[in-house]
Amino acid sequence: MEENNTIQSVSLEFLRTIQDFSQYISHQKALGNTDFNLSRDSRETMKRWGNPGKKGRGFVFQGPANAPAFFVDSEGSFFKGESGGLLVKILNAMGLNPESVFICNATSSASIHARIKKNNPKIIITLGQRAGQLLLNLTSPLEQFRGKFHSHDGVRVMPTLHPMALLQQPGLKRKVWEDMQQVMQLLGLSP
Repeated sequence: MEENNTIQSVSLEFLRTIQDFSQYISHQKALGNTDFNLSRDSRETMKRWGNPGKKGRGFVFQGPANAPAFFVDSEGSFFKGESGGLLVKILNAMGLNPESVFICNATSSASIHARIKKNNPKIIITLGQRAGQLLLNLTSPLEQFRGKFHSHDGVRVMPTLHPMALLQQPGLKRKVWEDMQQVMQLLGLSP
């Protein structure tokens, strides 16, 4: 039994390492750093194992544990693709960057709650309906609870739209910016 637990723990650690490396590479590419010479085998391994958006991959997170801003991402895309690029632009407009925030996926309520207790952030921003519903234990549509602060174990929570929704409906960007201005005020940031 102990041998099986050891194999499982090593496998989980390997998976986390691959996911972290894949996210790092994707983040660097989003920032324009494209001079990475990876072998074909490495790229294939990352493609198979390093995608946090795939179901069944578990709770995935990145960023400094002491970050004042804690994001919960409904899509699990973090800083990848067009929506990830838009999230980076939103952070930059707020005076933040991807390295200064903590972000996790919205797949495991228990994991998110445990991580919040461990990190003790100043504010939590939920991106998308599923993240907001999961964290705040709500079933109502996002439109009914976004744009105003809520509380989770004494931490202020700002539910807002996911960047993917903004790509589909650019007219919603103003609402997200209004939400982020409230967050900036609470954190003492100026754009």
